[in-house]
Amino acid sequence: MSKIQRLGPTAQLQLRIELEHSQPLIWRTVVVPSNITLVKLHSVIQAAMGWWGGHLHEFVIDHCHYGQVFDEAPFLGMEPELVDERRKKLINLLGRKRQFEYLYDFGDNWWHKLRVEGVLPLTTTPRPQILCLAGEMACPPEDVGGLVGYFEFLAAATNPLHEEHEAMIEWCGGHFDPTDFDITLTNQRLQHIKC
Repeated sequence: MSKIQRLGPTAQLQLRIELEHSQPLIWRTVVVPSNITLVKLHSVIQAAMGWWGGHLHEFVIDHCHYGQVFDEAPFLGMEPELVDERRKKLINLLGRKRQFEYLYDFGDNWWHKLRVEGVLPLTTTPRPQILCLAGEMACPPEDVGGLVGYFEFLAAATNPLHEEHEAMIEWCGGHFDPTDFDITLTNQRLQHIKC
């Protein structure tokens, strides 16, 4: 039995979340209760990274796929068997694993690598807090077209001489700074997630 399993819900996990293949790397470090459910962890990832949550997602832990299960799967027969994530606790699924994956938006395919960086004792607060400790770079805009679309978007949005500059700036709401990461705003979003 791993150290993580023995500590169970009396501990907190420090997780590093990385958006795979992003250059420069887009990442966050968060602290969550070890007994967090995958549904809540999905909300944490969304808030920490800056996604809006309007697309499907799944977790891949030890070759098993977890997500929101529908009566009629949208891609029936084409995807791996999906296990309902609602009552699955991260601590029970990890076992000895220290790393797993999270996919957001099956069209844009935003793959995230999550790694357990540490196990921390539960704080003395009555309810464990979810907290972002650090991070770098802005989250790509939703529906930008995955990493390829994001790199094309950046080329236009960051170059005032690019022929599509004005259209891209307007599309993303008037401003986009790829280096922007606001830890205070991130933690304000995380405060709304109750464990």
